[in-house]
Amino acid sequence: MKSSFIILSILLLPLIVFGQKELTKEQILEDYVILKDVLTKGHPGLYEYTSKSEWDSLFVNFEKEKSKAIHNHNDLYKSITELTSHVRDGHLIVMHPPLESIPKMFPLLLKIINDKLYTDTDDFGIPIGSEIVSIDGVNGTELRKRLMKYAPSDGFNMSKKDRQIEREFGILYFYEFGAKHTYQIKYKTTSNQVITKNIESQSFESIGSRFTKRNSYFSIYHKSKNKSDFVKNTLGKKEPFLYFVDHLNTAVLTLNSFGLNQEKFQSRLKELFKEIKKRKAQYLVIDLRQNEGGYPENAINTFSYIAKESFIQPKSQHVITSKLPHEEYSQEIVNGYTYESFFEKHFQNGSKKENEWVIYAPGNEASMVSTKKRYKGQICVLIGGKTFSAGSTFALNCKNQGISLIGEETGGGYYSHIGGYPIIYELPNSKIKIMMSLVKIKKYVKNETVKKGTGVLPDIEIKLTIQDLIEGKDSQLDYILKEIRNK
Repeated sequence: MKSSFIILSILLLPLIVFGQKELTKEQILEDYVILKDVLTKGHPGLYEYTSKSEWDSLFVNFEKEKSKAIHNHNDLYKSITELTSHVRDGHLIVMHPPLESIPKMFPLLLKIINDKLYTDTDDFGIPIGSEIVSIDGVNGTELRKRLMKYAPSDGFNMSKKDRQIEREFGILYFYEFGAKHTYQIKYKTTSNQVITKNIESQSFESIGSRFTKRNSYFSIYHKSKNKSDFVKNTLGKKEPFLYFVDHLNTAVLTLNSFGLNQEKFQSRLKELFKEIKKRKAQYLVIDLRQNEGGYPENAINTFSYIAKESFIQPKSQHVITSKLPHEEYSQEIVNGYTYESFFEKHFQNGSKKENEWVIYAPGNEASMVSTKKRYKGQICVLIGGKTFSAGSTFALNCKNQGISLIGEETGGGYYSHIGGYPIIYELPNSKIKIMMSLVKIKKYVKNETVKKGTGVLPDIEIKLTIQDLIEGKDSQLDYILKEIRNK
């Protein structure tokens, strides 16, 4: 089937008030029961990584113990994110209810390297690459661990969680600890000097205005004098773009998203590959490190330009319900469909196996055949923790056909992921929103020895080091260009 699922780029930054909305025990349990019903009756991968007996224990523990400590919507939000983290689904997003105003937040911009927190700018007189030993007495390793529940990922993947935590550290820290006027920071410099310093909270706007200063955005490596313009024209660019490293006869194609209008995306892609052919680039680097997914059709179309042979993806798709559970609390976000019409069109005549309906990939589909004028030079693909959903599936297609992957494990699952037909539920009392997809997608893989619960693994793992961070060096791209140079 032609999938219509939409990967929304939802920033987990709703408007928050300082005062918390109090909830009665009855309201808490009503919201919880709705969530439980939605998960057990609609989520197609609930028992993929957590068994039914484990879920039964989690539910009982929530009802008998966890609920006693919940008094307001923020308490409930924290408890729900902890509960839903056991689903291990990167598409299952829990959103704090939007209210009146945004508090000031923790202001340092951080990068996670080897499970530790490091400064990504030199703001507040703290040198870039300094390790954050603790914040208000809580050590950095514990902080990372406590914020994990707010960052969903497929299976047991950590790379996606780390990329989200470092991007959204201020708001996630607020969710966990509440608003503060000042923070006591203990940090260790690269010369192992340990310093304690108090810094004041800052507004979201002030923090956001400094994002382009991050060394991990690599403007220094690309010799850009204007960091803001560099970020705007690279990380901030949704449409595909291309640049050439002329002295290496290399083209670098950056695909930050597959979520654009399909006609425009594919038209733009066609132009770019014409340019690659015109310039007779011997090497092609495809950068997927910021690609969080989008339309599968765009990913399939892109892969057809480099595919060595015809390909199948996905292998099968699964749903466990013919009717939307708790429709009264749902918001349809797929244009032109209700869930019932979606089910009738795609799954009504599918194979019925126990408690699920299954449809299988067609044996032959034109969109899954390489183009007649495919690129035949040497290809490397950059992947990372933000590479997710359709982006991760693109990386898997490369893996299946022996196209080299460089970087770190993708955030999207190797064997399967939950996608297809996203729904937003709003719990009636707390106004917490949950975005959940209703289709489990099993993927065609050639190597079945990969451990379950991982993302797509790179052929050559290159991770950012502390020294790379300090120098603003894109070590992953640099590795590829050095390999090309040595040839």
